[in-house]
Amino acid sequence: MTSDTGTSYEMQLRFLGIIPLKTVQMQTVAEQEVFVSGKPIGIYLKTPGVLVIDTGMFTGSSGESVCPAEGILQSGDYVMQINHTDLEGKKDFVNRIKNSNGEQMILTIQRNGEMSEVRLTPLQCEEGVYKIGVWVRDNSQGVGTMTYIDSQGNFGALGHGINDVDTSNLMKMNDGTLYQTEIISIQKGTAGHPGEMTGMIVYSDDRILGDITSNSVRGIFGKCNDKALALGTEEAMPIGLKQEIRKGPAQILCTVDGTTRYYDIEITDIHLDHDNVNRGIELKVTDSDLIALTGGIVQGMSGAPIIQNGKFVGAVTHVLVQDSTRGYGIFIENMLEQ
Repeated sequence: MTSDTGTSYEMQLRFLGIIPLKTVQMQTVAEQEVFVSGKPIGIYLKTPGVLVIDTGMFTGSSGESVCPAEGILQSGDYVMQINHTDLEGKKDFVNRIKNSNGEQMILTIQRNGEMSEVRLTPLQCEEGVYKIGVWVRDNSQGVGTMTYIDSQGNFGALGHGINDVDTSNLMKMNDGTLYQTEIISIQKGTAGHPGEMTGMIVYSDDRILGDITSNSVRGIFGKCNDKALALGTEEAMPIGLKQEIRKGPAQILCTVDGTTRYYDIEITDIHLDHDNVNRGIELKVTDSDLIALTGGIVQGMSGAPIIQNGKFVGAVTHVLVQDSTRGYGIFIENMLEQ
């Protein structure tokens, strides 16, 4: 099968070249160049409907502990509609329950990718307000690093998906937006305590960099506007395939003190197994300047491009909690498959 991004084919592995063992899918990526970035970005994701974080008891009007949602809704559910009318967000969800007058409601939910309907009846709390006993969320915000922009203005960032902080599930998205951000503080990483870059995000139209169209295990992806195109390097860089990566010196490109620059790392191991999509590259920060600034890899650095021998080979994805100088990266060809 051939496409603009390359060719996929099957290869049969044989023991001693004779006995068939298994068939694996091989993917080749067409030679291409992209503009690497390394600049910080502000991220805003809007969920479809509202995401149920958990259920919980509250004190009812008669003083008893009640939870109408218990056993009906569960963590990770997306409530899409109430009484067959679309939800506009968390505020809309809360208001409809408050104004239910205690009448039974039909909730259309998405659970594990499947749609279904459930029924429940709100109860009054001790203050007389109708509730069902759930915590919900309708958006997620954060700071990360832009990885690349291609010649058509498509971008890739983070190198891993955005998971809900409470459910740990990959967040479903209705729409998303990229914003300009500036790093205002850095908490250095120490053994057992991952560090973090804190960015200031102003959610105004003149700060928008583009639209997020996909939140996947390989990262976030979408389309840049003209302002965002300035976040890429002036010259395109060729990508390096998995088979070209070698253990040894490399660099990452990131922005931690207001200046985007290269920092030295060492690639310590390479895992070609496709199951380790976000951890194909093991790395160690060796640059004394970066270690002095951040202690190594910190949250917010996800997506920083990894460069080796003049080629763009991957992006930083994770840090080891017990050693902030060590972490993982994703192969760039895995991101480009998206």
